[in-house]
Amino acid sequence: MILYVTSNENKILTANRLLEPFGIKVKKIQIEGIVEPQTEDIEELSQFKAQQAFKKIQKPLLVSDGFWIIPALNGFPGPYMAYINKWFCSQDFLNLMKEKDNKEIILRECVTYIDKEHIKTFTSDTKGFFVEKASGKATPVDEVISFREDGKTTAECENKGLPRIPQNDLWNMVGQWLEENSLK
Repeated sequence: MILYVTSNENKILTANRLLEPFGIKVKKIQIEGIVEPQTEDIEELSQFKAQQAFKKIQKPLLVSDGFWIIPALNGFPGPYMAYINKWFCSQDFLNLMKEKDNKEIILRECVTYIDKEHIKTFTSDTKGFFVEKASGKATPVDEVISFREDGKTTAECENKGLPRIPQNDLWNMVGQWLEENSLK
């Protein structure tokens, strides 16, 4: 059992499902007072948070982070999507992208494992795209992006219980490394 620092139950469910083939289970733990540095480097952010959490509890743990990158907007919003989703509505995103030829959006996900002897970070990108019209009910960005060939937005998928984002190899990399290093 490895502690996973998050308040997001979906992250726990996903990690447990994808780490199960490796015989690894994670358990949610919330740790107060973790400070997020203002950085555009997801690995630096993830490692900083992992080090703070480990210092507080002195037990092996995982942390994860996600950055949203819109190449046509010079990488905006990066680590600030949570704030942008509070300020923007779905139409604001569509307006920003209306005149752009490149409609791509990238979800960059990062997981860091830490214990007394190791700090290991894993990163993976998943590419999606902006749709022409908002659909579904969720956060503003989820109403206007898709990672699916059929073009269903992540909001539509969430509303219908469908996979929102295709699984990349991130948790597979984590599981393999933990297994190889006998850290399960």
